[in-house]
Amino acid sequence: MKPVVCIIAASDSAGASGIVADISTCHGLNSHPAPVLTANTAQNTRTVLSVNPLPVVALSDQLRAVQEDLDIAAYKIGLIGDAGQVDTIIAALQAKPAFTVLDPVLGSTTGKTFGPGVEAMQRLLPHVDLVTPNIPEAELLTGLQIKTPADMLHAARALREYGPAVYLKGGHAGGDNAIDLLMYEGGHHFLVQPRGSFDFSRGTGCTFASALASFVALGENLQDASALANAYVAQGLAHGYGLNKTSGPVARLGWPDNFEYFPKIVDDLSWLDIPAFADCGQTPLGLYPVVDSVAWLEKLLPLGISTIQLRIKNMPADELDEAVKKAAELGRQYDARLFINDYWQLAIKHCAYGVHLGQEDMAEADLAAISRAGVRLGLSTHGDFEWARAASIQPSYLAIGAIYATQTKEVKVVGPAKLQRWVKLLKSRFPLTAIGGINLNNLDEVMGSGIDSVAVVSAITQAPDPALSVTRLTARMTGDSD
Repeated sequence: MKPVVCIIAASDSAGASGIVADISTCHGLNSHPAPVLTANTAQNTRTVLSVNPLPVVALSDQLRAVQEDLDIAAYKIGLIGDAGQVDTIIAALQAKPAFTVLDPVLGSTTGKTFGPGVEAMQRLLPHVDLVTPNIPEAELLTGLQIKTPADMLHAARALREYGPAVYLKGGHAGGDNAIDLLMYEGGHHFLVQPRGSFDFSRGTGCTFASALASFVALGENLQDASALANAYVAQGLAHGYGLNKTSGPVARLGWPDNFEYFPKIVDDLSWLDIPAFADCGQTPLGLYPVVDSVAWLEKLLPLGISTIQLRIKNMPADELDEAVKKAAELGRQYDARLFINDYWQLAIKHCAYGVHLGQEDMAEADLAAISRAGVRLGLSTHGDFEWARAASIQPSYLAIGAIYATQTKEVKVVGPAKLQRWVKLLKSRFPLTAIGGINLNNLDEVMGSGIDSVAVVSAITQAPDPALSVTRLTARMTGDSD
């Protein structure tokens, strides 16, 4: 069955926005829309003639009918007819909770003001999981003026006081880039798209919110759904179509399928100025063992391994310094691409070939210093949000995983289907390696994605004969085995 997204929104007689846009978006993304009408609007591409709210009893009956019969995976709330409808919506959300996205429509792109009003919308905020205002809507809801990214942060914090996560859309601001802000418990990020000029762009706000709700209904977390919804709208703008010579909607298509549609995702806008990291050469990374000691490097490098990572945990500082120094020397001796996990300062100090960081470490490391030192950078990614965040700083390679459950630690399993989708998006841009639970039994499925490198741990370090395991894995990857 398709996941159900309950759409609480108004009609649009021009068919460019509102519940029509929401329904089209859900169908494009393979979720099922359950539309609950709040108001009938009389509008065309130039103006809104009238907004006619449905009686509260009519809204209540629709919500009850949907909730009694369908398993709702997410709600998307758009235009609310009047303040009298807010309590009915709050009661429905409390009766059958699910992830809820509120697009706080307080007016139209033609300049007409409508909806329940600011006070009623503020009353709804504590009952939703995410609110997605544009800048004018955020200014009305917070009473703050928003001109800069710093102002966006201030406004988002004010909205967070009501409870929900915030996705503040920055398309109304000036500048060469359209800068959005996602703020949630535990962090915030800017999502940056080059500002374009599009002939047909009606319904972007409705489309974004319903796309995000659909992605959550389909199993994506908030961060991944935000990145995907941003890319979905960029894709729609690229393929928008006209209803007349001057206006038309964004297209509502399938999952975004082009790297160019995805935003740059940065914790700080200064990340956009970091130069691209040194590349790894023309030869694919290939078989990529990840080991926990210098002794393992000494065993594997003589076997012809060309890419390898030293991942040491919980070692005294003086011993760690000596281990990284020795590892860097071995990498140079065997002309191998030797990456040091986490310890970027030591990688720079001892002139290691590269350093590998996880997503958490990106915010703490001095990325500019790593780039200036000429040290290659590999980054771990586990979803659309994370690979877009990693790709934004132009690393030397991306690691995707975990493809399967592992014996070494508890991990987020992404599976081979997502690997295949991401390889299509990323392979022409970055060297890629797949990691996580990969062994001879599932290697063919991984290589079938089109990837040309796999990182392995247990398949070598826990093998009865590590050298034989290296030979067999390499032969399978290169097609030289039976």
